[in-house]
Amino acid sequence: MCGALAVAALPAATPWKALGLVAWLAVGGRDLWLIASGYKQCARVRLHHDGNVQVFSDRGQSAAATLCAGSVVTAGFAWLRIELAGGRRLGLLVRRKASENKDWRRLQVIWRHLGAGG
Repeated sequence: MCGALAVAALPAATPWKALGLVAWLAVGGRDLWLIASGYKQCARVRLHHDGNVQVFSDRGQSAAATLCAGSVVTAGFAWLRIELAGGRRLGLLVRRKASENKDWRRLQVIWRHLGAGG
């Protein structure tokens, strides 16, 4: 919503604002679709120290994946972009739980090393 308001407040002609709003909604809709399909595809994610990822379905099936550029890890949440072995990309929004401080810290350290490596 804030992005749509920012586009509407731009000092531009109405057709350009409308085009910007459509583009903003398309990108936002794509991200929401990635999140929804990501939650349908995986119930659990295991991230290894070398950047390899295992995605587990709710049936317990495992699939290999990689962590993609564009992932963001902060102190309270993580936006993970994951690519499955078949080429399908998923987006997962994960929040930190206070009971799992060690695991969250491990995720931050792994991402810091992977992100620095490009």
